[in-house]
Amino acid sequence: MSVRRFVSGAVAAVVAVAVAGCSVTAPARPPEASGAAKVGHYAYLTIDFGEDWMTTESQMVVMDGTTELGRSEPLFLADPPEFTTDGQYVFTVPTMLDEIVAISVDGGERVSVPCEGCGQAQLDCHCQVVAPIGGSQVAWLGNDRHLMIADLADEKAQPRRTGVTVPVKDGFLDEKIPPRLIAGTDGAALAAYPPSGLPGDDLLPVYLVTPDGEPRHLDTGHPDSVDEAAFSPDGGKVALYGNQEDACATVTVVDVGTGEGKSAPVHAAAGQRCREIDVYVDAMWWDPDGTLNVTYQKNRDANLAAGPTPPSSDGQRRLDGSRWVDAGDASGEVHQLSGGTAAIDDWKLTVSGGGDQAEIDTNVRYVTAAPR
Repeated sequence: MSVRRFVSGAVAAVVAVAVAGCSVTAPARPPEASGAAKVGHYAYLTIDFGEDWMTTESQMVVMDGTTELGRSEPLFLADPPEFTTDGQYVFTVPTMLDEIVAISVDGGERVSVPCEGCGQAQLDCHCQVVAPIGGSQVAWLGNDRHLMIADLADEKAQPRRTGVTVPVKDGFLDEKIPPRLIAGTDGAALAAYPPSGLPGDDLLPVYLVTPDGEPRHLDTGHPDSVDEAAFSPDGGKVALYGNQEDACATVTVVDVGTGEGKSAPVHAAAGQRCREIDVYVDAMWWDPDGTLNVTYQKNRDANLAAGPTPPSSDGQRRLDGSRWVDAGDASGEVHQLSGGTAAIDDWKLTVSGGGDQAEIDTNVRYVTAAPR
């Protein structure tokens, strides 16, 4: 992939030296890499819109600064890319495909793992949501709610059924809406029920799942359904979010050790009530330094006359202690990398570092930083 630079690279100098009447040309020094080339590893997902959603394709790309390390074949509506906890693989799951697609960071090789038993209707395919669970391993729930694990570093990576089974909420649509893994960290993953759109789905439980122990119910106190989750870089905290229609958008940060959670509305003031959701959280992630971020879209159809003043535009916020604040002058969606930042603005991805900036690609929907 060609990368169009905003800044000029260093120019190699060729010095002619006269020695004893002879002209000797010194070897050219390679140009020094720009700051943008040193920002570190990250991955992103492009979306190529077709005539309809059935002809829309995605591609997952893994990068080191401005150098492409590997990319997937075109995929059908793939999930946001995720790194394994050791940072050695990037993976995604295309919609309605019975396999996990991964790329090696070290050599760019493609890896494909069958999910086994997921070639069914979409709601029955729990492999649709796959999470990192330690090292180069990824995990998901099989159709019997057993924890399935595959090691992407194996020569022929295959799913392995563990003896761990995630409990169900007695009689509450368990046959049609089984739990799934929605986030993972080194040694654990979080299981939750997908949103059903039915009254009471905000009461559905979440479980901390480990590869060799009984799942632990987390009584988080989160005032909403749990649609999205993200573990902190050290695995000690997990952030929860849901899109319930009659509540202010709220994120709860849970201490994994104690199970205690602290909630903070993304836009509304603390204690304020919303008749309709005020903003929709579009993405939620932790930067490598432990800062929790969200990007949001305002609810353009909401009648918030009796609630909080709606934001003037969409934006990005970060959690500062117990409250959300605007993320500086950030334009679009900005992620920290090990040596700079990656930003998506109007579907265009750029990386910045050391005072330099480089445009990487267009039609970019998601970007993910590698773990440190």
